[in-house]
Amino acid sequence: MKYVRTAGIVCALLTTTVVRADEGMWTFDRPPSQTIQQRYGFTITKEWLDHLRLSSVRFPEGSGSFVSPNGLVLTNHHVALEQLQKISTPQKNYVADGFYARTRAEEMKAADAELNVLISTEDVTARVVAAASKAASAQAALDARKAEIARIEKESVDQTGLRSDIVVMYQGAQYW
Repeated sequence: MKYVRTAGIVCALLTTTVVRADEGMWTFDRPPSQTIQQRYGFTITKEWLDHLRLSSVRFPEGSGSFVSPNGLVLTNHHVALEQLQKISTPQKNYVADGFYARTRAEEMKAADAELNVLISTEDVTARVVAAASKAASAQAALDARKAEIARIEKESVDQTGLRSDIVVMYQGAQYW
């Protein structure tokens, strides 16, 4: 197995293990606890879900996971590709050649990389839907939803100091 360790990102090619997630996709507010308990004998706890949520990161191109308490992240090669290209030079092509840092001091940093961590969730569907409910046209409803989403995101920044992104789920049936 060859590791590429750049920009605080570990890229690994993982093979041979096939994992099937037959319990489907789910959100942190509704895990399939009973199904997982029945099938695998594993009890999902709030603490386990919090650890999982805070260990996961969103890249602009995909997802990854923290693998150290110091911010080292594991992701797929294609997800880190843009950062690898940015730190490559004519003398060293990190995309083609890879890189291994033997010490923390040898690690490469990606100064402009932004990774998002899901700190918390809140269902704001009622606010967004209510804002659009009195609109006279589809365009007015769209504009009202966008305006309400912008208000909610600004309120969050003002209250927490953290950026919040409203995520549209189930083709507009829910806003979180």
